[in-house]
Amino acid sequence: MLKKIAAVLLSAGLVVTTLDVSASSTSKKIEETEGQIEETKGELEKVNSDIEQLEGSKEDLESTKKKFEAELNEIISEIEKLNQEIEEKQAEIEETEKSLEEAKQKEEEQYQSMKVRIKYMYEHGDENYVEILLAAEDMGDMVNRAEYISKITKYDNEMFDEFVATREEIQREELVLKTQKEELERAKMESQEQQEAMAEKVSKVKASISEYESQISEAEKRAMEFEEQLRQQEESLESLERKKKQEEENARRAAENNITSNTSGIPLGSPPATVTSASNVQLLAAIIECEAGGESYEGKIAVGNVVMNRVASNRYPNTIAEVLYQRSQFTPVTSGRFVLVLSRGANGACTQAAQDVLSGKRAVGTEIYHFCRVNGTPGTIIGNHVFY
Repeated sequence: MLKKIAAVLLSAGLVVTTLDVSASSTSKKIEETEGQIEETKGELEKVNSDIEQLEGSKEDLESTKKKFEAELNEIISEIEKLNQEIEEKQAEIEETEKSLEEAKQKEEEQYQSMKVRIKYMYEHGDENYVEILLAAEDMGDMVNRAEYISKITKYDNEMFDEFVATREEIQREELVLKTQKEELERAKMESQEQQEAMAEKVSKVKASISEYESQISEAEKRAMEFEEQLRQQEESLESLERKKKQEEENARRAAENNITSNTSGIPLGSPPATVTSASNVQLLAAIIECEAGGESYEGKIAVGNVVMNRVASNRYPNTIAEVLYQRSQFTPVTSGRFVLVLSRGANGACTQAAQDVLSGKRAVGTEIYHFCRVNGTPGTIIGNHVFY
């Protein structure tokens, strides 16, 4: 009898020892997984920091681009104004050249007239004037004839002086107009050079923005990969913790020979103030961007449907914030990327998808509560996700 009791006790001791060893092994795996999670969180935090810095640099470049584009528009307006002034100045030059041509024609007429008069005076000399004076009938007539001769001579001199002054004035005006036109054309050339230089600056800034967008996209892709890795690690940790708890429970049961059950649910986290103060549209848009930012419209709607299906189910909390902050349910929430996107605001496509989901738009059924990367899990595949 004593031998039987000893055998039973020895057997029980071996069971407890085995359970203790198993629990110790699970604890070690838990520690390793927790270390991996911390390492992944560190990598994810670094990537999120990189994204934030890239976003800031991109915003600075966007501001610079707007400034350059405004300056470019001013230069283009100035060139258009100079073109108009050049056209007007050209019209003035053409009008002045026309006036100069008329003056030259008048000069030719005057020249021919004066040439005839000078020829006549050369051929007849002063005798002609003497004859005119001697032909006077009396002294009064002679005075009149002398005054007439004086007026003719004075008229010739005045007409000549007037012609010379007119021609010189027109030539000066033409020179001024041509000089002004040359200055305008030089200013236009300088403005065109400025336009080309500014256009090149705008082009370079756009190229830099495009490069930043590419880097941001790549960083967000890495962040999503780390989030998926973190999600899997947390699921593994949760499974190990359940296993450890079960092993501890089994050890206790073996020791006490008393079987009990553990019906604890999934614990909730506490959403920060930035989350509780956000609207449903903002919350849903942020998680959609984190989980399906690169997916199609249908893929974005499907992620939003999963969240709202949980809100509607009595198996989950009844608010979007509480659903999102359930432990180990949404990796971007755990990693901190969700709060980052929420703080800066989700993009337009994800915000529109969130609004459509809240308005009743559906891509999956009302009993779909989970999704993950396509990995062989049965369910509805939309883009890179399977919904089940």
